[in-house]
Amino acid sequence: MHAWVFFTLRQQVRQGYPDFTAFYAAGKLVRRGQGPQLYNMESQARVQQEFASGVKIRNGPLPFTHPPFEAALFAPLALLSYSSAYWLWNAASLLALVGFLLLLRPHTRQLRAWSEAVPFLAGLAFFPVFVCLLQGQDSLLLLLLFGLAFVAMKGGHDFLAGICLGLALFRFQLVLPVVAVLFLRRRWKLVAGFALTAVALAAVSAAVVGWGQVLNYPQELLRISHAQGAAAMNPRVMPNLRGAVSSLAGDGNFAHVLIALLSLGLVGLAAERWKADPQQPGFTLGFALTLTVAVLVSYHMMAHDLSVLLIPLLLAAEWLLRQSGRGIPRRLVTAAIGLLFLSPIYFLLWFRYQRFSLLFWVVALLAAGLSFALEHGDAPQLARAAGNSES
Repeated sequence: MHAWVFFTLRQQVRQGYPDFTAFYAAGKLVRRGQGPQLYNMESQARVQQEFASGVKIRNGPLPFTHPPFEAALFAPLALLSYSSAYWLWNAASLLALVGFLLLLRPHTRQLRAWSEAVPFLAGLAFFPVFVCLLQGQDSLLLLLLFGLAFVAMKGGHDFLAGICLGLALFRFQLVLPVVAVLFLRRRWKLVAGFALTAVALAAVSAAVVGWGQVLNYPQELLRISHAQGAAAMNPRVMPNLRGAVSSLAGDGNFAHVLIALLSLGLVGLAAERWKADPQQPGFTLGFALTLTVAVLVSYHMMAHDLSVLLIPLLLAAEWLLRQSGRGIPRRLVTAAIGLLFLSPIYFLLWFRYQRFSLLFWVVALLAAGLSFALEHGDAPQLARAAGNSES
């Protein structure tokens, strides 16, 4: 299904419809020494008209909203034509996906017992990964960095894990909740590695756009968010807590307070459940829960951002194959995995009914199953699973 949709949209890809348009334009601005104009709508529109003038669905430019340091990553691609840069970036994204799956090989032994191809096919069958490739987004790079952080923590290298999470700050809305959980767990080496990397990336951003624009970035982000509030950044179509609350209670002050309180509660729950100690039998499921909670509380969330759920989904599937019984955690996790891998649900909720925020409840189902597994009578099974994964 994904391959067919990709094929039918090939003409729109060539015309500049994907999100990659914003990254490519940002890279061109940096290449031309116009970094200080990175968030200027007129400058972005002028550059995008050079290669995406045939796009009919936009009233203005597709805005570049990511931190300035990421624009430098796309500057070399701006030397190529738009189509060549798009396909080269997607090739790099596929390599990131393969690299991530190779990292997870020691932790997916039962899945690979069926076939070595199962984890890779699962990645390609996951709708958010398909959307990431179609849009030319950067979520698979984020997936790889989260995978590196997991493996580094599992090996006891907290400082290195912090560096990996710091490098993922181009999606800070997903990284900060994870770091908040680790801060509450007092993983100081990891926090130090994260902070050091964040400072270094701030210096890179200053080199790209100047310190004035770096300090002004939050204000620019709010301005773009308000301008796009009824379009691409409409919170009511986001598959996260913000989307669910906005759909039920609107987007007023009460909704904002409720979102903040529930987010703090979920982060606190993840910190309480996950001991963040690789020697503990629940470390793997705890990491999966923390990343799932990060998706739930992320203030900005689009379909391709859900690609990071591939980590908790694969780890949870591995846990299901290792443990026995028919308890509530197993039923919840099984149901969540089944629904999240059912692509027609995404197509219907997104394209037909415009109710994509309902996916929040499916992600919440996964979080609930992982939380119950860590809390209730699964300690012996978790210990056996941990022992088997290391044998």
